[in-house]
Amino acid sequence: MELSIVIVNYKTPDLLLKCLTSTQETVPSSLSFEIIVVDNNSQDASKEVVNQSFPDVIWIQKEENDGFGRANNVG
Repeated sequence: MELSIVIVNYKTPDLLLKCLTSTQETVPSSLSFEIIVVDNNSQDASKEVVNQSFPDVIWIQKEENDGFGRANNVG
């Protein structure tokens, strides 16, 4: 793996989809990469929405919202 992209999510499924779409379109296909989404306990349909459109995304579900920095470290 050449690149790991960590995205922190909290109750923003629409913005998350736009971010994932943009990332997939922008990263060169010659680059080996993974996308990791760390969810800060959104308690919404974010995971289902992402899994439906981006099944290769690695989803990490946190049990509480510890903030952006800690979620990034988890990723």
